[in-house]
Order: sequence, then structure tokens, then C-alpha cells
Amino acid sequence: MNAPTSPSVQDEDLDRLVRQAGTFLLRNSSEGTFFLLVTLRRIAAAYGADIEAAVLMEGITFVVTHADGTQRAGVIHAQPALERLDQVSAFKELCARITGGALTAGEASSALERLESAPTPFPWWARLIGVILFAAGFAPSMQANWREVGGSIVLGGVMGVVYLVGERLDVLRTILPLLASTCVALVGFGFFHEAHAHGGPVLVMVPALFVMIPGDFLCAAAAEIAVGQFTVGTIRLVQSGFVLLQLAGGVIIAAAVTGAGTASLLSSSTVNNMPWAVTVLAWVPFTIGLGLIFCARVKDLGWLLLGVYVAWGVQLGVTWGFGDAAGTFAAATALTLMGILLARKPSRPPSLVIILGGVFVLTVGSMALRGITTLAGGHLIESFRDLTAFSRVAGSLSLGLIVGTTIGMLILRKNSPLVAAEVAAER
Repeated sequence: MNAPTSPSVQDEDLDRLVRQAGTFLLRNSSEGTFFLLVTLRRIAAAYGADIEAAVLMEGITFVVTHADGTQRAGVIHAQPALERLDQVSAFKELCARITGGALTAGEASSALERLESAPTPFPWWARLIGVILFAAGFAPSMQANWREVGGSIVLGGVMGVVYLVGERLDVLRTILPLLASTCVALVGFGFFHEAHAHGGPVLVMVPALFVMIPGDFLCAAAAEIAVGQFTVGTIRLVQSGFVLLQLAGGVIIAAAVTGAGTASLLSSSTVNNMPWAVTVLAWVPFTIGLGLIFCARVKDLGWLLLGVYVAWGVQLGVTWGFGDAAGTFAAATALTLMGILLARKPSRPPSLVIILGGVFVLTVGSMALRGITTLAGGHLIESFRDLTAFSRVAGSLSLGLIVGTTIGMLILRKNSPLVAAEVAAER
């Protein structure tokens, strides 16, 4: 029979687990830090401890108070990203086992190590196909014509190659948006004459660039600022703006190199002649591509697709009657509320996985990108229109995320007072 573990060893195991879990949560916080501290508190509470923390975008300063009153402080640093949805889902299941008392702190720490070292569920070439499917599936929502889809397939392939190479070479990560948009735009301007395309060149390139447009970052930043997380939200907002400037800069560089010139960056009239059924079904390859890119579990793809169609359907229906701002607000509210409520069941994926596809559908980063590139082309009035539309819809989306979260937590409060107390303490 094994000797019982001494309290000091248990405390050390818990400290290590808190550091590992905090690093994991911070690394996967590109959609916002709203529930990061709540999750850490649940893990600590499972072992009779409490935790206080100051959460920044790339760091956490924390203090763990153990059951015997001793305290340990630490600092965590991690770069927020969104790469492994399979790990996000697995982490939720691991947390359920921890809070259910099934694992000691040492066992939970070892399980988290195995989770993070697990190989990706798909080979590299499947992720390349994912980028192409993602771009082609999103294309009809920009322009419902076959030329847009065909261009998106080719340009999505270019983006996929650059995207995967940039992930493997750390030296390219900082300038990856600039490099990717330059390569995509060079091919578009040089070989497909996108300067004369319907809708303008940026509209044709957006589906391929979309995987790197920080629309989710922009919305998360606005929502964080709105709920009082000013430091995190402001830093995220600045980073999002920097990424957008890189993407716009690549298009502008390519326009100059190919001779298209910045005057060609003005948006033009769109052509929509694709059957409605194709536009509706296009969200299926879009979702499959999203799952391949971000390594979602196969069994979670249905939940991703549900989020996509809920967001798109609600936005479409409400927009017809009340305008784009109301449509985006209603869709974001419904999507967030649905994600929170569905994720209550342990067998289902976390809310991030359920709503991620819908957030991409509603994202407003393409409006900002068009506005910046149009401004660079000297078209002040058209640029003002795009940026104004971006501000209006981005505000509606952020407000919808906040309202949906608030309603969801009010519902959860009736079933779990502990959840409500933790959320209130974090805010």
C-alpha cells in the first residue's frame, strides 16, 4: 500500500497544475479572457485552495492560497493563439474530471502534459486543404458568383502554403500577415487580373485572407473593454489594428509591384448570379475547412456547423427586416447564448468550439480591411463608408456577445450559485 502524499507535495503539484492550466488558457484566449480566472478558481477549489490573479493579454500574475493558509505567487506568460480546438475540447473534459474529484493534483498535471504533447489529429496537407475549403466556402457570402469561388480556391491554396510555412518558422510569425497578403495579392493581381474583378480586388482576395483577418480579436477586444477589462481589451485592440495594417500593406505592396496601382483598390459593383442553394450549402465546406485548420475533433464538426448556421440564419433574417446592425446584434446574442447553454453538458464541446464558426461568419474584419486599402487608394468617401459600416457592425457584434453572455450566466445562476459567484468575482 502506498504511503499518503505529504501536504507539501500536494501543494507543489497544485502549484504546477495552476501554472500549466493558466498557460494553456492564456494561449487559447484569442476569443477573450472572460472565463479564464473562473476556470482557474474551479481547479484550485477542487483541492481546497483559492486563487487570485491579474490577467493581461499575454500574462497572468497569480497568488494561490492553499488549504493550510500558505500562499504561492507566480507569473505566467503565453502568446494568445487559436491552433488546437481538439485540445480545447479535451481540456474541458479534463476540468470536469478535476472538479469531480477523480484526479489528484499530480495526476491532473500529468494528464495536462499528455494533452498538450498529443500529436495533431490531421496531417499538414489536410490543413492546407482546410484553408482552401475555408476560402471557397466563404466566397459566396462576399459575392455569389463562380468567379469569386474559383479565385478563392486558387488564392486559398497560396494562403495555405504561406500559412503553414509561417507556422513552422518562428522568424516569420511576426510578419506572417504581411507576407501572406503580399503573396496572395501578387498572384491575384499578376495572374488573375483581379484589379478589374467584380467587386474590386480586395473583395476577391478577402476569402483567402479571411483566415488571418483579426475580426474575432477586434470583437473580443471591444467586448473586454465594454465589461471593464480595459488593459486586456486595449492591448488586443492595438494588436488587431497592427495585423490589419500588415494585411492591407501586403495588398498595397502587391498593387505597386504588379503595376495595378493603388487606384485599383476601389471597390466596384458586385455580381451575384449563383443559385441560392449553393450559397446555403457553401457553409458546409467552410466549416470542414475551419475544423481542419484549427484541428477540431471530428465529432465536434456538427457543433461547429450548428453555430455557423445559427449565426448566418439569424443575421440574414433580422437584417432583412431591421438592417445589418440589428441582424448582427441578434445573431451574436443568439449564438453566444446557445453556446453557453449547450456547453453545460459535459459530453458536449466547450462554448468556444460551438460558437467559433458563427463568430467567423459574423466577423467584421473584412470591412476594416476594405476601408484601409480603399483609403490607401485615395478614395476618401468610399473608405469612410467602409470604416463607418465596420464601426457600426463591430459595435453590434460586441454588444451581442456581451448580452448573450449575460443572459446565459443569469440562466446558469439559477442552477449553480457557485458559477454566478465566480463570474461576479472575476468581473
